[in-house]
Amino acid sequence: MIRLLATAHFDSPWYWVLHVVVWSVVCARTLGVPTDMLVRARRDGDAAARVDLLAGIAAERVAGVSDRAGPAIAAAAGFVIAGLAGIGFGSGIEAAQAVLFLLAPLAAIGYSNVRLSLYLRQSRLVGPHLVLALGWRRICHQTIAVVAMLAAIATAVLLHGRAV
Repeated sequence: MIRLLATAHFDSPWYWVLHVVVWSVVCARTLGVPTDMLVRARRDGDAAARVDLLAGIAAERVAGVSDRAGPAIAAAAGFVIAGLAGIGFGSGIEAAQAVLFLLAPLAAIGYSNVRLSLYLRQSRLVGPHLVLALGWRRICHQTIAVVAMLAAIATAVLLHGRAV
């Protein structure tokens, strides 16, 4: 029973469930716009207008936070990720490695969202070009998610000498 409750180790099924849930949630929306709306916006003008509105609001919100606290957030995230990497791989603590394999890719996606928000605020991209940009960013986020899962699996195999 205690083994099932361990959430920070590569052997725990809860760690892998958490991985799947995190990446499903992160990849379901790109800058606040659900995937199904992006698909509909390619064919429907009303859906495209809603995508413009949702993406514009989210981009302004993220860019505003970046303007006010961006360097502090980036420094804190870098400190935490570097600390987890040092503790996890320097000391061999599996819990830190497990958390690192979740947080580092999430930080990369966060940075990607900030860059996209700043670009959208500057360029005022709308319509089909916005839908295309959001679609490509979604593919990039899905690629990061797949690489993160594969890296976690590879690390688990290297640590334990067997597949998870």
